[in-house]
Amino acid sequence: MSIKIKAHENMKAALYIRVASEDDIAVKWQEKMLRGFAEEQGFSDAEAYVDKGVSGIGLDRPAMNRLQDDIEAGLVSTVIVKDISRISRSFIEVTDWRKRVKLKGVELLSAQDDLFNDTSDAIDKITSLYFRCLERHCERVH
Repeated sequence: MSIKIKAHENMKAALYIRVASEDDIAVKWQEKMLRGFAEEQGFSDAEAYVDKGVSGIGLDRPAMNRLQDDIEAGLVSTVIVKDISRISRSFIEVTDWRKRVKLKGVELLSAQDDLFNDTSDAIDKITSLYFRCLERHCERVH
């Protein structure tokens, strides 16, 4: 199910882009995709926060730190990512980060993980997705 968030003039969307490689093409592709998705959601002037050549392990990254500062300052209403793994490869980190930004009134939208783009509690969905991935991994190992 895809939903459309109606953007307001004072709402600022943040496009968070993370690629583990130094590949400029991957960054440009993610940004183009996210800008298109943001426009579909009604956000015409989104700012890109780009961590290039940075692992998905840990949240201490230059652009993520700047994004977090802007969230704390009330400058961001919505964070848009390609998929939830752009935030972190760690289930615990994603869950904790999501709780913190939700308390600030910030919505998290994923262009490819439609599962996260509704009004229900994302934590239950993250847990469900995590265990589905774990089950798939265990099936491959056995």
